[in-house]
Amino acid sequence: MVEGPGCTLNGEKLRSRVKKGQKVKEIRGGGLKTTNDAFRCFLGCQFTHVQTLGKELFMYFGPRALRIHFGMNGSLRINAAERRDRTGSAPVLEIRLTDDTVRFFDSTVEIRLTEDCEQRVEATESLDLCSSRFSASRCERAVRSQGGRMLCDVLLDQAVMPGVGNIIKNEALFDSGLHPAVKVRQLTDEQIRHVVKMTRDFTLLFYKCRKSGSPLHKHFKVYKRPRCGRCSHATTACRLGDNGRMTYLCESCQSGDPSTLDVSKLPVRNPLIGWAGGGSGADAAVAREEEEDWACRLCTLVNRPAASACDACLTPRPAGEPNTPPSHSDAAAPSSTPLIRYPCNAFRKPPEAPRVNWRSAFGTSTLVLSDLSEKPKPINPLPLSSADSRSNSLAAERGLYNYGVCQGTTSPNSASGGESPASCGQPSKKMRMDHSPAPSSGAADGGLHSRSAAPRCASHRRPAVLRVVHKDGENKGRRFYACSLPTGTRCNFFEWADLHFPLCHHGRRCLMRTVLKLGPNNGRNFYTCGSARGKQCGFFQWAADGPGV
Repeated sequence: MVEGPGCTLNGEKLRSRVKKGQKVKEIRGGGLKTTNDAFRCFLGCQFTHVQTLGKELFMYFGPRALRIHFGMNGSLRINAAERRDRTGSAPVLEIRLTDDTVRFFDSTVEIRLTEDCEQRVEATESLDLCSSRFSASRCERAVRSQGGRMLCDVLLDQAVMPGVGNIIKNEALFDSGLHPAVKVRQLTDEQIRHVVKMTRDFTLLFYKCRKSGSPLHKHFKVYKRPRCGRCSHATTACRLGDNGRMTYLCESCQSGDPSTLDVSKLPVRNPLIGWAGGGSGADAAVAREEEEDWACRLCTLVNRPAASACDACLTPRPAGEPNTPPSHSDAAAPSSTPLIRYPCNAFRKPPEAPRVNWRSAFGTSTLVLSDLSEKPKPINPLPLSSADSRSNSLAAERGLYNYGVCQGTTSPNSASGGESPASCGQPSKKMRMDHSPAPSSGAADGGLHSRSAAPRCASHRRPAVLRVVHKDGENKGRRFYACSLPTGTRCNFFEWADLHFPLCHHGRRCLMRTVLKLGPNNGRNFYTCGSARGKQCGFFQWAADGPGV
């Protein structure tokens, strides 16, 4: 699902790359319920501006507007040479302007009146978690008015919190320490304020990761995780709420009784995320100028924020930078400025260690570049015998352990126990020594194949990836192995992963499903008939407990 942060970034992309005042030369839709004749009213109209509200994006063309909802996998492309996305699907809407072309994929498009859309955005903008005009007090009142509903339903209600999706819902409730089935009337004012704050905080984290290109899944604590990221307790996956949306929770960290919850003792996920409810508005989520990396004007080296002079040429840091944030008056217009002007430095991609493979030049030896500016962490050695300590002292006198730089060879005694001295010189270097899959003991238990038992494709000799058939037909829901390379480079490797599953009364291969109801059997796998509802034969069998796929 493209949640509020993704829709907000799509709006910023349109504002920055598509000029206003361009006229519509051609507009057509493919796969939409609205016919192409209905879009003729946009021909010749000028593109004026763009607004976002939660998961909705509005493009204004004079008296009429287009309302776009990106759904689960929606996207947009501006001035792209290809007319298809990475999945090969055609655009559902294509707008050709005077200078630019905008295409929307896997989205829902509706024609609205500009006046109605602008009034709706103005009336609900303060509830939008992705808006710089977000009002925490109004959001708290909106949540408090839903007294008889469960928290998992209130957070997904776009009339209460526009922009919240299933990811934000699960992670925000985990940070709040509350069970998703808790009713709003059971909460105190302090707990409601904390729920709103945690939801806003994770939304900003979502936005920062998407804006800077950092992986968001590294911040997940319970969403699609088998174990809690905080206490390592097994997570619970179930369907809760009026719509039965998928919910992930940790019964150890999330309390079902709010009266026993102390908000002040809850752990904080990330102190770098600012809270915009203290009267500072959007500036609380904006990194200050002194917190940003700065580039030297002489040698163009990018230096750390705390550096007062360039590390390369020792040029003093200039007093005024050209990329200073705009004034507060400019930030008051969220429709034309991004939500966060300077992403926090904590969310940038971590630097990768330099790796050079010279196998073709030096045979089996490998050159490892070590950063000698950082001191290696001290390693507590195991107690050695008198003979071992004597040999180590002789080796130290001969200078064999100088600087801790590893050679590309290993001692023949390194496999007998412990770690060789050469491998201790670079503790941060991760070297994969064995590429063969580890032996699995769960292949004969009747359960699923383990990950290590995945077959290898014949062309690339790489472990295959497990996939599920989503195409309608008799094989829908079945699992199979395919090449793990991306589209365009993968081979035609295919192998069913459920050949050891039992057959139902129809003689067809069963499907494996998971119990999602809360109870003692939650999370257990079972075999059932793969036919559609109403045509199932009633076959049921518990799957043997074993390693998952």
